Amino acid sequence: MQHWRYSADKTFWQKTWRLALPVSMQSMLFSLLGLVDVIMVSKLGESQVAAVGIGNRIFFFNLLLVVGVSGAVGVLAAQYFGAGKMEGVRRTLLQSWVCAIFLTLPFAVAYRVFPEQIVALVNDQSDFIHYARDYLYVCGWSIIFTAIVVPLESALRAVGEAKMPTYVGLVAVIINGVLNALLIFGLYGFPEMGIAGAALGTTISRGAQTAILLFITYKTNKKVLPTHEDIEPASNAKARKRYFNVAWPMIVHDGAWAMGILVYSVIFAKLGVTELAIISLLSPIEAVLISAFIGFAVAASTILGHELGAENYQRAFHQSWFFLALSVSIAFVLGVSIWLSSGLVGEWLAKAQAPNLEMSLNVTLVMALGMFLKVFNMVGIGGVLRSGGDIKYSIFIDLFGQWAIGIPLAILTGIVLGWPLHWVLVAILAEEVVKVGLTTYRIYGRKWLKNLINDDVESSSMTA
Repeated sequence: MQHWRYSADKTFWQKTWRLALPVSMQSMLFSLLGLVDVIMVSKLGESQVAAVGIGNRIFFFNLLLVVGVSGAVGVLAAQYFGAGKMEGVRRTLLQSWVCAIFLTLPFAVAYRVFPEQIVALVNDQSDFIHYARDYLYVCGWSIIFTAIVVPLESALRAVGEAKMPTYVGLVAVIINGVLNALLIFGLYGFPEMGIAGAALGTTISRGAQTAILLFITYKTNKKVLPTHEDIEPASNAKARKRYFNVAWPMIVHDGAWAMGILVYSVIFAKLGVTELAIISLLSPIEAVLISAFIGFAVAASTILGHELGAENYQRAFHQSWFFLALSVSIAFVLGVSIWLSSGLVGEWLAKAQAPNLEMSLNVTLVMALGMFLKVFNMVGIGGVLRSGGDIKYSIFIDLFGQWAIGIPLAILTGIVLGWPLHWVLVAILAEEVVKVGLTTYRIYGRKWLKNLINDDVESSSMTA
């Protein structure tokens, strides 16, 4: 098949790895920010681990809202850059910043004013509420930093600058780890704050990440940053319409999908604090592994966006299958390796003081089993289909799989039938299988091969 010729295309390989590797590392580092909290807090007890896990799931909802906004940057800025229009990159970043802050600010206020009422919606056990309330209250403002950082990272990736945000992310993880150790356990004269210390360390590290990223971008890549001259073009009715035609469907999609993640957390909480603690410990680890493949999705979205901006539709179609085959093959090998190393995994879980060691190991193996399915959907939906703005069908795939397949199966098997946690997770994998079929069908249909930035392209380019 023609698309396999890219395996020998040196320029294509260089461009792919130049984007994929830094972004994968950066995404893993971002996931590590949450994992650092969970691993360190695991020394304090089950309720504390569950509280941090729920706090991270709540913040994950806000993160995905911002990611939805930033998706417009990834799609439009990549096509603008491919067409040589840097003013379009700056305009899209400015629009995304305004939209992201507008969406996250009310949540930041709510987490400070009503933290106890919010966490009580998940679980009403007094110890759990106490710890989760403290974590949410202290960490609440950190989502404003996320609203600034994530769109800027998307804009930098769209213009081919992927390494610098990765280095900044590494600095943030180091700051987070050091502050957590000092503030959770009260080392070297610092106050022993427990779970509140984990929240404060995370907030400070994300604030530092924001300041450093803005400063370095200003010094090294100022052409990406909006100026006062970009305000009027960004507020132009035609520019707003083009932006929101891409952004709002992504925001709705990512917000609804994140709400589904919270529903899963509520279901797991109904199974018991132990089950919730296991998910809280292992989900961030799974997120770190899955994050290793986000680079492929971003590379696919960016490179395919460049091709679509230049109207190289046939080339984009063949490249899409190369991205899918490569990423899924690596994910499959990683999943099999985890299964073959189950003895070592069990030893690590014991050292991490995982609740119910046998159940924790079974959950880990199920997560490894589903990894290649999740990677296929992440690259296929988030990389290939989104590169051409095929947002409406992407929304259908994700939300149908989650709300019509996954969540009902979780309720049936977990709450109604009372299955063990690992078998509930096996049932939920049916969601990923359905999404693989729907995504494959759509990519073969080629309706996603669209140029979104030409002046003669109207909002109808958003395929239904």
